[in-house]
Order: sequence, then structure tokens, then C-alpha cells
Amino acid sequence: MKLAIYNFFIFIFIPIFILRIIFKSTVDSGYRKFFFNRFGFSLKRFPSSEKKIIWFHAVSLGEIIGSEPLIKKLAQNFDVVLTTSTPTGLRKAKDIYSKNIVIHYAPWDLIFIINRFINFYKPRAILVFETELWPTMISMANKKNIPFYLVNGRLSEKSYKRYALWSWLFGEVLQMISFLFVQTNAHRERFLKLGIKEDRIKIAGSVKFDIAQKDIQPKNVGTFILAASTHPGEEEKLLKAYDNFSAKKDFKLFICPRHEERAEGISQKAISMGFKAILFSELRDDPYEVCIINSTGFLSDFYASASMAFVGGSLVARGGHNLIEPAVLEVPIIVGPHTFNFEDIVQEFLNNQACIRVSNQAQLLDAIEFFAGDKEEANKYALRAKEVVKKNKGSTEVQASYIISQLGEKH
Repeated sequence: MKLAIYNFFIFIFIPIFILRIIFKSTVDSGYRKFFFNRFGFSLKRFPSSEKKIIWFHAVSLGEIIGSEPLIKKLAQNFDVVLTTSTPTGLRKAKDIYSKNIVIHYAPWDLIFIINRFINFYKPRAILVFETELWPTMISMANKKNIPFYLVNGRLSEKSYKRYALWSWLFGEVLQMISFLFVQTNAHRERFLKLGIKEDRIKIAGSVKFDIAQKDIQPKNVGTFILAASTHPGEEEKLLKAYDNFSAKKDFKLFICPRHEERAEGISQKAISMGFKAILFSELRDDPYEVCIINSTGFLSDFYASASMAFVGGSLVARGGHNLIEPAVLEVPIIVGPHTFNFEDIVQEFLNNQACIRVSNQAQLLDAIEFFAGDKEEANKYALRAKEVVKKNKGSTEVQASYIISQLGEKH
């Protein structure tokens, strides 16, 4: 009955979901591409294979990037159907994977849509990355005797309160999850308070520490500060801090917004504030102070070339983004106060003096001045950050080995 009520509300909201996609597609056409995937149509079959199929869901760009080591490990044993919910996630997935990975938008969590998707692929297991727990998906898996695993699980205090508020629905559904791998004890305790039994949950760390080595092409653009994965409300603070930076003449500011379609607007904002600003795609020999990166796929190259990096989504309440990639590439890291999406990872960096946390624009300027003025100390921060990543590796092996053994495949 509870699931029927939930499905009724999902059904009546479908027109709103469609209008939302149409609206978003005016900015990013990727929203309307492969649109029928969301209804469980236009699905792609695997070539003839004797491997078992698993369905792996990673909601957006950050999760697609973070889950890469685990998916590649599992793909050695299984054919993988990978779903995501955003165009940036879809594009990144198609960029990373080629053979034996089928990539789709995730089907909406409505019973006849989920049922069609499952019946088409007949997955032997469903794996969800981090926190995307959908009642119909879990319930249908349980009904069809398909094991359902939460991998690299996390549950922030904010998310815990939301699940607790909807316990009339989620309390019963969560009991259908076969096994949960969580990142830390804090996440484990929150899941236990929601009713998960102790024998079905294990602390395994984060697979994000198992980041794969990439073919880096450093950018030969001189000395610069990188602001990575920024969101609205952050760029103006960054520009104002940079404007007051004592060594501004020696450092450029490169801004890489989380969503590339915002680049033009940020460029115009910088120009209106008096900066010589340019889009990266138009970078030539003309003098400039601020460059806005308006293309995807190059962030690692910029991290590898930067004198320091501010990791965005953290000066505004978006929850922050992953510190591990800049840490691996040995760049001194600055973050804001809002890092609840990576609370334990950030705390690990802070405990080891491997990043600087700032609360406002003034502190941001202080951190920039500190790293720019003491290169030896900045290098120590970068080396400590890389060491934090090194000592936390191994979660991928733990989680993949368990899944493989449970599904009857040899490791």
C-alpha cells in the first residue's frame, strides 16, 4: 500500500519532470537526448556474452568519476549497465567507458518503468553508488529476488534527517537492501538508526581514494590559481579575493564552473568587475587576468598545472566536491565551509594538515596569500594531501571482491 501511494505521487508528477527536462534542455541539450531512456525505452542490448549482467547506478558527474575504479574492477567479471541522471554524468561515462559497458539515463522510479528496465536486462544484481536509494527500484529488486547493494555508501546528517522524516516509507524499504558498504563509522551509525541490521553493513572506506592514474597533459599557460567546479555565488567571491591579492600581477585566475554552460555569464561578470577576462576556448596571445574554462574533460590537466586550487561547491551550501583528484596531482588545496557531501574525506585532510578550510572571502584571500607567499609550505600541504590518498587506498578491492563472490564469479 505504501509503495502504491508513492508510485501514485511519482505518476502525477511525471508531467512536471518532463517540463523540468524541457526547461533544462534549453541550457544543455543533453537533457533531451536519449529522453526515452527515462521511460525504460530505447535500451541497448549487449553483444552475445556469457557474463552475468549487473545494473550499476551513479547519479551524476561526481559519482561517475568516483565510481570509475569500482566499475572497471567489476567489468572484468560482469557486463555492466551503467545509469546516471544528468547529461554531464552521461557524457563523462561515455568518455570513460567503451566495451561491455552499456550507458543509459536512469529510468524514473515508477513501477511499470522500473519493471520494464529490469525485465529487459535481467540483471543478477543492482548496485547503487553512495546515497541514491529509490523505493520502487529496491522493492522490485526484492520482489524479483535480485540482490541490491549500496556501495561506497554515505549518509550525511542532512540526508539522515530526511530519510527519518519519511521513515513510514523508507523504514520498510531499507530492510530489503541485501548489503551496505559505507565509508565511515558515522555513516554506519546513521544507517543503523534507520533500522539497518548490523550484520548487513560494513565500513569499507571510500573507493574514491582508489583514483586511477590518468594521462595528464599539463597546461602551459603560466602561473595560475585554479577555482574548480564552482557554483553560482562563488565566482564573485573568488574574483573579489583575487582583486585584492598582493601578487595578482604574477598569477592568473582560472575558473572552471561545475556546469560549462555558465562560462559565458561568468566571463561577462568578470569583465563588468573590471578584469581582463577571456574564455579558454578563445585564449590566444592577448593579455588577460581571468580565464573561464568553458569545456569539459580537462580539469585534471589544469589541476596538474595550478599553483593552488580552490575546490568549489563549498563556499555556498552545495556540499563541496572531491578533493582526491587535486591531492593525487600534488596541488595545494583550499575548501570552503560547506563540505557535507565529503565530510569524512575533508576531515581526514584537515586532520593531516593537507588542505586549508576557509569560511569567507577574507579567509579565502588569506589562504591564497599564504600559498603564494610560502612555496615550501604550500608544497608540504600538497605532499601531505597525496599521502592521505595513499594511506586510504584499498576500498575498491574490498567491495568488488564481496560482490563477485556473492554472485558466484571467480575473483
